[in-house]
Amino acid sequence: MTKPALIRRWAPWILMAIVVALMVRFLDLHATLAAFNDIEPIAVVLTVALFLLDRFSMAYKWNFLLRARDCWLSHWAAFRIYLASGFVGYVIPASVGSDVFRAARLSMAGRSGSSVSATIILERVLGLLAILALSSVGLVLVVMRGRSDLLPLLGAVGAALCAGTVLTAISMSTRLYQMLRRMTARFGDNKVVKTLHAMHNEYVSLGKGMRTLAVFFALSLVNQVIQALMFVPVLVSLGAPVDLLALIAVLPLSKAFVQLMPVPAGLGVAEGSQVVALSLAHVAPAQGLAVALVLRAIDLSMLLPAGIAYAADAWQLRRTPSVGRSA
Repeated sequence: MTKPALIRRWAPWILMAIVVALMVRFLDLHATLAAFNDIEPIAVVLTVALFLLDRFSMAYKWNFLLRARDCWLSHWAAFRIYLASGFVGYVIPASVGSDVFRAARLSMAGRSGSSVSATIILERVLGLLAILALSSVGLVLVVMRGRSDLLPLLGAVGAALCAGTVLTAISMSTRLYQMLRRMTARFGDNKVVKTLHAMHNEYVSLGKGMRTLAVFFALSLVNQVIQALMFVPVLVSLGAPVDLLALIAVLPLSKAFVQLMPVPAGLGVAEGSQVVALSLAHVAPAQGLAVALVLRAIDLSMLLPAGIAYAADAWQLRRTPSVGRSA
């Protein structure tokens, strides 16, 4: 195995080990363990309910894009596939594995691979812009209440939002795409190049539907609020300060950070970023780690229904004839 391949193989695990080691070194684990005694069962139940609502909302907004490209799925089928993709996400780094599974799964069911891939790409792009937009608005309001210490973060998030918006507009530019097409003309018969051209056409077609994009963006904002609210029941149970506006402003940023890290299911990295985000909302690190570990435990417990969804989906795919399959 070549050196670059070895680095790609082991880098995620090395990164995870470093983050865990830093948490062990700098966080009070005894205080974290003691905090677990204060967590009420009702808080866990409410968090599980919000977790499932989050997964359903993610599947619903993705299905909204699919239907816009005539890749019709029932909401139950979309939810089942999304749960199954979460099971795969624990094996392949970050969100890449779940995205590949969703694209491959619907392609096997007879859907256009380029159409499905385009919806997933747009889902990620607009999802990131929704995170940055929500955090920008939240940070502005928090800073206006006197949190001047968050001004540098507001500046960084605002700059990222502007850059992301410009890059997204450029990616949908027909003129720039034609330039790229001319540059790759000599490889026009290559299967990969053909696939990229088909994906771009689907991507641009989706981008021209402004009403579709606006509704999807609004659904993405709602989804981010739900994800922030998942932290509230456990925080209340621990007696930690709960500043909803601050939580909505900073917690989505931790998710964006995890999506960029090549670690399976964000193990370790997610907990570390959540502790940092919660500390910006004046939650003690020990309490923040306790909340992050509760959410991880719930996420792991969801592997059972996710595994069942994966098995049910595989059975459904085998049972349905290859011609005219429905997901």
